[in-house]
Amino acid sequence: MSKKVTFSIDPDLYQLLEQRFKDDEQGLNQFIIDAIKNQLEASDPLPEQEDDLQSYLKKGSTGSRTYGIKGQGW
Repeated sequence: MSKKVTFSIDPDLYQLLEQRFKDDEQGLNQFIIDAIKNQLEASDPLPEQEDDLQSYLKKGSTGSRTYGIKGQGW
C-alpha cells in the first residue's frame, strides 16, 4: 500500500530535477524513493533516548554542587 507525501523543496533543486527528468514523473518518483531508501540505509539508526529527566540527573557527578541542586545527593 503506497502513501502520498507532499513537501516543499528549494527552487534551485526543483530546477535541477526538472532538467533531469523533464516530463518523466514516474522516473522522478522512483529517483526520490531510491534516494530516501539509500539515505535511510546509510545512516545509523537513531539511538534510543533516555528519559530526559534521567539523562539530566546523570550529567552531574555525585557529591557535586550541581548534582545537589538537581535534587540528588544533598
